[in-house]
Amino acid sequence: MDERWIEMLRSFVLACYEGMFIYLVLAIVMCSVLAAAAARTLMRGRDLDPLQYHEMLDEELAPAVSLLVPVRNSEDTIVQRISCLLDIQYARYEVIIINDGSEDGTMRRLKETYDLMPIQSKVYYSRLGQETTQVDGVYQSRLHHRLIVIDKVYGGRMDSLNVGLNISQYPYIASVGPRTILERDALVKIMKPVMDALPGEEVVACSGRVDLMAPGNTNHADRANSADNLIGRTGRTLFVMQSIEYVRAFLISGVGLVRYNINVLLFTAEVFGVFKKNRVLEVGGYKRDDQVAHMELVMRLQKHMKQIRERGRIIYIPDPICRVEVPGTWRQLCRQRIGWHMQLASSLWTQRSMIFNPAYGWMGMVSIPYFILIELLGPMLELGAIVLFIAGIGLQLVDINLCIILILLLTLYGSLLSAGTVMFEIWCSRKAYTSREVTRLLLYACTETFWFRPLNNISRIYGMLRAMGLRKAEEKDSRHGLG
Repeated sequence: MDERWIEMLRSFVLACYEGMFIYLVLAIVMCSVLAAAAARTLMRGRDLDPLQYHEMLDEELAPAVSLLVPVRNSEDTIVQRISCLLDIQYARYEVIIINDGSEDGTMRRLKETYDLMPIQSKVYYSRLGQETTQVDGVYQSRLHHRLIVIDKVYGGRMDSLNVGLNISQYPYIASVGPRTILERDALVKIMKPVMDALPGEEVVACSGRVDLMAPGNTNHADRANSADNLIGRTGRTLFVMQSIEYVRAFLISGVGLVRYNINVLLFTAEVFGVFKKNRVLEVGGYKRDDQVAHMELVMRLQKHMKQIRERGRIIYIPDPICRVEVPGTWRQLCRQRIGWHMQLASSLWTQRSMIFNPAYGWMGMVSIPYFILIELLGPMLELGAIVLFIAGIGLQLVDINLCIILILLLTLYGSLLSAGTVMFEIWCSRKAYTSREVTRLLLYACTETFWFRPLNNISRIYGMLRAMGLRKAEEKDSRHGLG
């Protein structure tokens, strides 16, 4: 190759190295600051008595909540799932099951088990202002007054939530994901910030930390296993790596960003999130596009509250409020991460007017830029760093010391930051860990940069390309975990 072209290639690679150094240092500083802020927040509440929540159990002034639960072809699991929901400890709530055009015996099973009676003529419909698919019937159980069942034509999950929103009678609604198991005190925990709101302050959305369940462990009645989720006693490597990943995400993007009023609720609201009903109606309810789902709704709510100049808050609860089953195979994990990144990219694009817009406060100036730089573009830049490292070593275009610095920064950003968050999680946990469990978790965390994150990032990049329309959309896959 001509000497001039070699020199141009070397200059280009050096410029890429400089840019990557700046990005990794900036990312490390941002994540470290957020992790430190989260650690300070959690340390303040570490010794709080868990019984502080139970003062709300019999509090009649606690806001009533409507649980919206879309189901489809769930004949085998629907009774067990409803039993779990009816067992929740809270003063006033209703469970609205939306049967989304099931083709099996789901509706028949519901009628036989809960002695349903038609009440459609007595239902007051909210003014959503958005068309939904036809509702064939609305029923209430004679055995459990809290249980409402809606039978409708198939329209998808978002359409089902809009139907439930239309029929719900309480001022707060909560969407419950298909693989979500709520803790008995989930509503107590998640509604306490609403009760604690200051005069003139309004909580428009609230979600909280999600504990993980190993694939196949879907016993709704057994809620005692959540303390073991981090260590993954199933021994499955994929489960342990996801546990480490979630701990890092909830510590940095959740608790760390909570003061900026938009955080990991973007991802957890679909699993279990509470919204103020009148505000959701004001913004037009859920969009029927599954590609944006709850993420876009959260951003739309914040945008609306800023536009009407009212003080609306989004709250993140650091205490576990529910458990969710995570993918058990690489294929399922890839589908989930592709879906997540499509939702993130599409939601940010839909609400792009808020990016670096001071009119939207911390959300526009801090939180959304963080999600763009770290969450959206991070996978591409991390893989780019690996490619640069290989090019620098293999083609000998740059000094070996630069290659070493690059891989050290990448390891610090990936493995060591994850190991630090895991250690903090272990220290904060009320569960006693053995030295073997701690060693195992640290070893897994330290290897994250070299295999789990690159493979994960490939799926996320693919999801971004699909959101951009550069890849042909495939048939919709079933949801797993948070997706």
